[in-house]
Amino acid sequence: MTLSIDDVAGWQPDQLAAAGTAASTLSQNLDTAVRTASDTTAQLGTENIWSGAAAAAATSRMDTEKSRASAVSAALLELSTAFAAEVGNLNEAKSAVLRLRDQASAAGPVPAAGAGLITGFTVKPDGTVDATARTTELLGDLTGQAAEDLRIRIAADAANWETQITTALQTAQNVATAAKTKVDAAVGKLQAAVEALNDPSLIASPSPATDPASTTPAATQTPSQTQTPSQTQTPSQTQTPSQSPSNTPSYLMSGSGGNSGSSSSTPYSGSGGGSGAPSGPMPTGEVADWIAEAKKILIEMGYKPEEIDERAIAMIIEHESSGNPHAENRWDSNWLNGTPSKGIMQTIDSTFNAYKAPGYDDIWNPVHNIVAATRYSIDRYGSLSNVPGVAAVNSGGAYQGY
Repeated sequence: MTLSIDDVAGWQPDQLAAAGTAASTLSQNLDTAVRTASDTTAQLGTENIWSGAAAAAATSRMDTEKSRASAVSAALLELSTAFAAEVGNLNEAKSAVLRLRDQASAAGPVPAAGAGLITGFTVKPDGTVDATARTTELLGDLTGQAAEDLRIRIAADAANWETQITTALQTAQNVATAAKTKVDAAVGKLQAAVEALNDPSLIASPSPATDPASTTPAATQTPSQTQTPSQTQTPSQTQTPSQSPSNTPSYLMSGSGGNSGSSSSTPYSGSGGGSGAPSGPMPTGEVADWIAEAKKILIEMGYKPEEIDERAIAMIIEHESSGNPHAENRWDSNWLNGTPSKGIMQTIDSTFNAYKAPGYDDIWNPVHNIVAATRYSIDRYGSLSNVPGVAAVNSGGAYQGY
């Protein structure tokens, strides 16, 4: 594609500068998030909050995630550098093209021979210069040799302007191509680093329903896939928000980028309608009490009892927060955007506020959180059994975030 003057005039290099700043900020935030998660995971072992094979597996997995996230951070920084490096070149090239166009087209007095170029020509989008109108205007009533001399000078000066402008356009074309090449290379590295986060070999296959939960997971399993609250700790013993990496849900640790409670992700194409066949074990302990209370509230709001599948809710809770009503996701894009997933069913503030029941507006209250998350799930997916993670497990796959 050959650039036109209008193309160059439409360039907005400052937007590249803003994009570079955003990429740099994201890189810094990612480094901070990874460092915090790594330190917190290590702290759990140092303070004897968590130990044994599961803790060792989590530490090993955290090291893997740290390495992968560091690659993403480095790629973001390279992208930021690529943006910043080209802003000056693009601004200079744009300025040269527009300056020459304006000088050639602005009519002024005819300078003395050898004192400058005649101006006031018609400059076309491709940089060529048309001297027809300016020649007619300047020749006026001139005749003879004087008219011929002026005609020759006008044509020569128009050709001079055209050479300068088309050369500046070609320079702009070269600068734009170089900028695109550098940015494309940086984007390619970033995409490769991000894709490495989604390594399917790091997602553990679910155990058969009849098998006891493993207490000595392989190094690639996450805590949420190997320990349930009933086997390792009660909700009151789970970590506080400052220790949230130990409660990181399986979809996040697998690098799939879960988007709990976010309206921007692609809707699940489930069948909709009823709640489907019950799946998974019935909830126990405090979690069962919280679900029962939430179900009562939902029925009072007009939901049918069969729509509130306690097993499905318990499954979501197990994988999203391990039963911790104070869990806060400090890893994914929601957190980087300032809207972390919170509470027992990991909802973001905007989703919670949209689906909370009147008078039940505390996102950290497990009952309130279950009510809002359940309403959101039914509204979005048609039923709790259609929630992607529940449907995946029911089909023999691995849980994924909703």
